[in-house]
This record gives sequence, C-alpha cells and structure tokens, in this order.
Amino acid sequence: MKPATDNPEWSDLQALWQQQPAPPAVDVAALQREAERRSRWIRLRSAIELLITVVAVANCVRALLDPRKLIEHGLLWGLIAFVLAVAGWIFVQRRRQWRSRGLAPAALLAFERQRARISMQIWRVNIWLSLAVWAGLVWMALTAMQAGPDTPGALPPQTWALNLRLNGAVVVVVALAGAWAGRRRQHRLDRLAELEAQLQ
Repeated sequence: MKPATDNPEWSDLQALWQQQPAPPAVDVAALQREAERRSRWIRLRSAIELLITVVAVANCVRALLDPRKLIEHGLLWGLIAFVLAVAGWIFVQRRRQWRSRGLAPAALLAFERQRARISMQIWRVNIWLSLAVWAGLVWMALTAMQAGPDTPGALPPQTWALNLRLNGAVVVVVALAGAWAGRRRQHRLDRLAELEAQLQ
C-alpha cells in the first residue's frame, strides 16, 4: 500500500491548501501604540473630570458661604456628597483603564475589550445621572415656585425656566454623545473579537 503522501489526490489537496491566502497577521506593535494612545487620552480625561469636580464642589462651598442662603444647606451638602461619590466611582473605573504597556498580545486584546466595556458603562451611568439631576432641578423649581415670589432669596420663574432649558439641553447632548460613544465602543469590541480570532 502506498503512503498517503504518494497519493495524487492528497498531493492535489496539499497544493490547494498551500494556495489559500494566509490570514492577516495581527500587527501587535500597532495595537500596542493604539492602546498607549488611548491610555494617555484616558489619563487626560481623568484630569479634566477631576478639575470639573473641583469646580462643582467649589461652587457648592461658595453657595454655602453666601449669607443670603439662596439654597438650603442640607441640599448643598447632599449635592457635594453626590458629586464626590460619582466622581470617585468614575475615577476608580478610569484608573483601571490607564496601564496597557508590556502586555502580551492576547492579554492586551482582553485589556482593550475590558476598557471598551468600562467606557460603555461610564457613559450609561452619565446618561442616567444627568437625567436624575435634571429631574431634581425640576423638583426644586416646582417647590420654589409653589413657595411664591415673596420667599426670601426666591429666584424669578424666568431664571428657573432658563436653568431647566439649559440643563435639559445638557441631558439631550449627554444622551446623544452616549449613544454615539456606545456605537463606537461596540464596533471596537467587534474588531477586537476579530483580532482575537486571528491570534488563535
């Protein structure tokens, strides 16, 4: 009996297999550069978010020190705690996304996949929080307007209406940005899944 390698059919199959185009190789260096670029951007974004947190807390402290007491102190302390809790949670999530240097290709792809999922989660939380803040502002406006214009430190209805419109616009922008970012992250997850399949 002839060995399989001497069989013409096997030779034809081997030749056909050798003619198949090789799967595109994963450019590990490019992937590492892209991951490092994302890490730098995330660190910058974290610094900006911390700066915004400082400004928000400083505004609350300024309102606390205002002798006119336009906003109840309990509400301001609650707002400070809320801002610090949200900022702290986001900072911890971002901190997990910083370091990508020195990872092997498979570990780097897993890290990038986790980073995309964390980013999607942060955007979802931001959308719901901005909506919750706007709902709280609506409640404050209704309460203030029911108290009447003669209440000490009362804001005119036009001021409340302007605040509600501006903050409503912020909610819409955050929702649209979140939807856009979510689609981008999903495309990235699909691309990372393709790269992982090539490594196997």
